[in-house]
Amino acid sequence: MKFGPVPIDECVGGILAHAVFLPPSGSDKTAGRKIAKGSVITADLQQIIADSGISTVTIARLEEGEIGEDMAASRLIAGLLPDDDLAGLIRVSKAATGRVNIYAECRGVLRLDPALIRAVNLVDEGITLATLAHNQLVEKGDMIATLKVIPFGISTDAVDAVIALVNPPDGLGDVPASVFAFMPLWVRKFALIQTSVDGMKESVLSATQEVTKARLNQLDCTLVSSQHVPHEEGAISAAIENAMAEKAEVILICGASAIADRRDVVPQGIALSGGTVDHLGLPVDPGNLLMLAHIPAGKTSEIPIIGMPGCARSPKLNGFDWVLHLLLAGCQIDHAEIADMAVGGLLMEIASRPLPRKMTERRNTSGELPQSSRLSKSVKAHSIAGILLAAGQSRRMGNMNKLLGDSDGQVLVRRCAQAMLDGGIKELIVVTGHQASAIEQALNGLPLRFVHNPDFATGQAGSVGIGIAAVPDIYEGALIGLGDMPYIGAELIGALIADHEALPNSHSRISFPEHDGRRGNPVIWGRAFFDDLQMLSGDAGGRQILGHNFAAMNSFGWHDDNIHFDIDTPQDALSALKKDHQS
Repeated sequence: MKFGPVPIDECVGGILAHAVFLPPSGSDKTAGRKIAKGSVITADLQQIIADSGISTVTIARLEEGEIGEDMAASRLIAGLLPDDDLAGLIRVSKAATGRVNIYAECRGVLRLDPALIRAVNLVDEGITLATLAHNQLVEKGDMIATLKVIPFGISTDAVDAVIALVNPPDGLGDVPASVFAFMPLWVRKFALIQTSVDGMKESVLSATQEVTKARLNQLDCTLVSSQHVPHEEGAISAAIENAMAEKAEVILICGASAIADRRDVVPQGIALSGGTVDHLGLPVDPGNLLMLAHIPAGKTSEIPIIGMPGCARSPKLNGFDWVLHLLLAGCQIDHAEIADMAVGGLLMEIASRPLPRKMTERRNTSGELPQSSRLSKSVKAHSIAGILLAAGQSRRMGNMNKLLGDSDGQVLVRRCAQAMLDGGIKELIVVTGHQASAIEQALNGLPLRFVHNPDFATGQAGSVGIGIAAVPDIYEGALIGLGDMPYIGAELIGALIADHEALPNSHSRISFPEHDGRRGNPVIWGRAFFDDLQMLSGDAGGRQILGHNFAAMNSFGWHDDNIHFDIDTPQDALSALKKDHQS
């Protein structure tokens, strides 16, 4: 490919390497215009640029044997991904600026061939393929990989060489399965068996059950049986039989003490019931003392059993989560699979762990948090602040600001704010942006305070960050509500707060209502996630943070679908009007 500056009269047909900004003094049609990088220069564009006084531009020209970046990216992704294996599981974007993105179409586990991905990236520096981590759990809509052709054009030989890694010519080797596989999760029924010894607090058992239930709920699985039995082999064996009678498809055992040996109480209880211990130990920390076993369930089937490590009593990410995800994805968890977990298995130090990594940065030399970051012990009741997002531009409503529209005789945003106050929010922060003065006037007289997002046009993330930054240190969490959801009432607000505050370590939990298997609004974020929320950008909400903290999530069942209803369009407003009249 030829690349470099050329006189303006020699640029027709070239690809513009850098954006050209025309001076503001030109004609009405061209003054201040930007000609984008990657534009193919036509005779008309050449004339416009020349008329503006620019005499030289930097262009790229493809040579024989080269193809453009978008065509190359399209060919590469078509060659790297099998048509059948991933159908319905992933979505591939259209090539643009040499890039193709790949998105998950459902929740699942991403499985990679690291050696093959490395080989792809070694073919030519102009071809790059980046992915998420091996065995990462992702949600529907998450980007899982991106392929980027760096230059404006690249040789067909390089493209063919990459494709040949996956589809070798006949007689030149076996065909690899794929650069990656995507494994959707299966919904399964679980049983939990906890053992106890004299002096063990009942609160420990109940908290473990709640944390385990929350983990499973976030994976759309159910806890069909929960038993507390003495820490004895016979009691464990009987409990396993009871769990099988309850039609459990996976059995979890959380012992009163850690499993230290295959001859320990829990493994022996499994053996007494006819089960087999397959593996003890995990190269993941926390999570080392995990055990994998199984028990026959008929002539051709078996029920997996997981001996939970002690750290699984906490909602924080640990090795139990990794094993649970692989199990639900239908992966064979053998010795080799377990050994592969070692790389990246030091979870104590990585960012995907739910407890706040930023808190470590703020610690002083003695290892303690600065005084300003400690929560006041004098404020326990009403430990949740409220944030109402009211900065949006209502683009889909035409010329009307939906937040200022009528909602059953009230201004919509005032109705939403009043519900939060009536539901028990003692400190309500309203984030304004578009038509801030009108929003403030609509809320006049209510006990709340305003913070303004000057960059409201860039998306919701900025408003979330500004709202979170305004929450005083005395609060352990924040309930984030939307100003366009008229049917989020005080009853839901109060019930959600009560459910969240009853959780162990509520400052490191995320609570939200759920109806018919779908998450809704509002969402309560524990203070442990405040730094992450302030780092969001664009129009991203908190879904990415949720996706990395499944064990921290707490779903709260709600009786209707109003938690999903917001007003975005005139049709939504009409539906709301009908609802109000019916009620």
